[in-house]
Amino acid sequence: MTVDIRIIRAGQMYRYYLRETVVGDVWRPARTPLRAAQEKAGVPVGRWMGRGLGALGLVPGEEVTEAQLRNLFGERGRHPYAGRIDADRLSQGASPQQAFKAGALGPSTSCGRSGTRRPVW
Repeated sequence: MTVDIRIIRAGQMYRYYLRETVVGDVWRPARTPLRAAQEKAGVPVGRWMGRGLGALGLVPGEEVTEAQLRNLFGERGRHPYAGRIDADRLSQGASPQQAFKAGALGPSTSCGRSGTRRPVW
């Protein structure tokens, strides 16, 4: 058995998750599409599950994309479809700040010494 210990700072967890965890704890080389890495590792694609999906506009069983994971875990707790929400709000005349805020999930708070804003659920 090999154990690898690394320091993971606030805001970096999603990188670890996308590079290793969602591909069966195998290192995923940079620029390798998530789906291709999962197929190579023999790991099934992630699927959205749970009772609260309807509130987010997600469909049970729908494939979880890398962009959705990045929004949810790496972009300060944004909606999985934050890009779509931003574009819709901007096309309706909202400011960039208002559009960004519309795609946020829950209030945020400072985290650690860096002062990085993280969502509170």
